[in-house]
Amino acid sequence: MRWNRFPGRFSIIVLVVALILVVLEVINGRFWLNDFRVYYEAANALLGGEELYGVAHGLDSGYFKYAPFMAMLCVPLAILPFSIAAGIQYALIVCAFIGSALLADRLVRTHVFAGKSATYTPLFLTFLIVVVHLHRELHLGNINVLLVWLLLYGLNRLLSGRTGTAGLLIGLAILAKPHFVVLLPLMLLRGQSKAIWSALSTGLAGLLLPTLFLGYSASITMHHEWLGEMAKHNASLIYTGGDAYNNVDTVYSFLHRAVLKYFIATPSTIEAVVILGGIVVIIGALVAWNLKRERARGGSPGHTVIEYFLLLALVPSITLTDTNHFLFCMPLVMLLVHHLAPRTDPKWLVVLAVPVLLAYGGNWADALGGLSDRMIHYGVLGIANLGLIVFGVFLLLSRSNLSATEASS
Repeated sequence: MRWNRFPGRFSIIVLVVALILVVLEVINGRFWLNDFRVYYEAANALLGGEELYGVAHGLDSGYFKYAPFMAMLCVPLAILPFSIAAGIQYALIVCAFIGSALLADRLVRTHVFAGKSATYTPLFLTFLIVVVHLHRELHLGNINVLLVWLLLYGLNRLLSGRTGTAGLLIGLAILAKPHFVVLLPLMLLRGQSKAIWSALSTGLAGLLLPTLFLGYSASITMHHEWLGEMAKHNASLIYTGGDAYNNVDTVYSFLHRAVLKYFIATPSTIEAVVILGGIVVIIGALVAWNLKRERARGGSPGHTVIEYFLLLALVPSITLTDTNHFLFCMPLVMLLVHHLAPRTDPKWLVVLAVPVLLAYGGNWADALGGLSDRMIHYGVLGIANLGLIVFGVFLLLSRSNLSATEASS
């Protein structure tokens, strides 16, 4: 890693910022990584034959909501003292963020803006926009950035023709968070059947693996409990008031509060399912439209990249998540920043995009005080994420009629 060799400056500065943050966390007694502690304690519970689900690991809210495979995956760290394991997790998050940013940058430059030269501007602008969510991810020690890297690397393998490896990586991400099954219909429409079979095989192997160590009955019981935890966690997808804001940023909450509350007094699961069904239809129609254009004018891997980025960004809007899960939108932010810098076409796009980017990444709670509380109450982050998705759709539609040569101009 060299300062004068791209992307050395970006990597070094991110490492320095991460080092400063961890030093401040330690000095202030805040190096907690509470989300990671849930994984850590769950792995220890697995090792000790204790309850994995339905009990708090660490904090009172620290319920393990992931597949038994994920607890098994954390066993190597669980045999270490927590302080050492947390330090390793912190380092992995930092490295994964750098790798994810560089991968997103390369995918956009190579496949969307074919031939665009490598510069630091998109990298640093994207870092500034997402740093609030990255800071929370580092503080909590979750695995979202690791999943972003895994999924982007899977996309890179997919576009390189290594579909089996791509499916393996995507399958691992689905095992960690089943929300990423949204990628499978895209691969189906794109004719990537080998990648789909690889992803499904990986998922099946991950589900069966605990049986080898725990036995059939214990494995079945754990998976049943896991499904119950997921159902319980996603039982209420629409925000109806109060101080529990865990569902305020969903697309269901936005549409209900903005429009549907005038027609539907009491929100329900059916309302959320109908909204989700509408999203599926829209995305399916969008991909089908692109495929039709490609058959007429020749294929474009850039379309696949944007569609993939859109689905990643959609995940935190259709599921119940913490704010750091909106890091799944980072690749889409990178795409938009590349379009805005160094010049924007059309010019009016920057006027609309800048406020949305600020709303997405500008909620510094310590600096904004009461304004931060109002932003949370109105679900500004979720609205901004939807705005970024709309911009992504606009860029996809505007480029679907362009050849690769035109797209690079």
